[in-house]
Amino acid sequence: MSAHTRGQRLRWLMRLVAWLPLPIASALGALLGDLITRVPLRYASAYRTVLINLLATQPRLSLEEARHIGRQSLRELGRSFCEFAHVWQRPVEQTLARITDIQGEQAYLEACAEARPVLLLSLHQGSWETINLYLGRQGNTTVMYQPHPATLVDALVKKARERTGCRLVPTNSQGVKEGLATLRGNGALALLADHNPGNRSNPFVPFFGHQVPTPALVDKLVRRYRPRIFIVSCYRGEGGVNDVRIHFEPAPELENAEDETCVLTTLNRSLETCIRRNLPQYQWTYKRFKWSPGGRRLWYRQSLRLLRRAAHGESRQALGLAPPENGPQP
Repeated sequence: MSAHTRGQRLRWLMRLVAWLPLPIASALGALLGDLITRVPLRYASAYRTVLINLLATQPRLSLEEARHIGRQSLRELGRSFCEFAHVWQRPVEQTLARITDIQGEQAYLEACAEARPVLLLSLHQGSWETINLYLGRQGNTTVMYQPHPATLVDALVKKARERTGCRLVPTNSQGVKEGLATLRGNGALALLADHNPGNRSNPFVPFFGHQVPTPALVDKLVRRYRPRIFIVSCYRGEGGVNDVRIHFEPAPELENAEDETCVLTTLNRSLETCIRRNLPQYQWTYKRFKWSPGGRRLWYRQSLRLLRRAAHGESRQALGLAPPENGPQP
């Protein structure tokens, strides 16, 4: 199937989901996410990835607890994807009306009013697509994003994200130049900071105790422009899809970090705090731990075997999922 055909099908699917009332679309997404966890583990690669990531990052969880949170996580991810069809296709005011609480908003607005750039670092958690529409209302905001491989879908999503005034730029050299220009002009630059950077020459920094490549771009932005920095997260509260909550958390320690290691270590610790606050709503299907300083980790390729061994009582240390006690992993 060609990329053009896939793009057309995805576009029509998004339109269909957006046509459904949001509670029904959200319930459908949760059902599909749950079904993934009910098929035999051999065929549920996304669920296996979730379980491996939870076992590797949450040492206090038993396997049964990881399974419980993993099922919740895939249900929440299904909700997110169906919700995003609404965010992209329904009127902006409908989406913004679902925001019930914005913690740290005043500090963020005051920072935007200063003659100083603002750097917003976010992550794949909860209703993260909603953040774009909110940020666009504040003016002179550039958002870096990873273009979708299907150009039809990419064009649709980019147009939808820019409806309130955000300017989206791709995560390539041209996009970086535009992001730098935004900061030089004392604007706001936003990016998802929990990505695996495409180039493995990026420095390895602990994330939940495991050394992972971490975007060196964040260090360059912090130390070159010394912007005001906020860690931005977005969750669904107890009210579900109609109870979206945004957190702007000032990051003074990150603003004052003096070297690359300090900047990126502080960044990852900040992201860990957001993730721990709401484990089920993080996108645990992401293979964040694919690479170690010594090369590719085999966790995801051997996930079925590792999970079977875990079910027989083998420890994280025996499985190779425990963080090293000293230094980077081989």
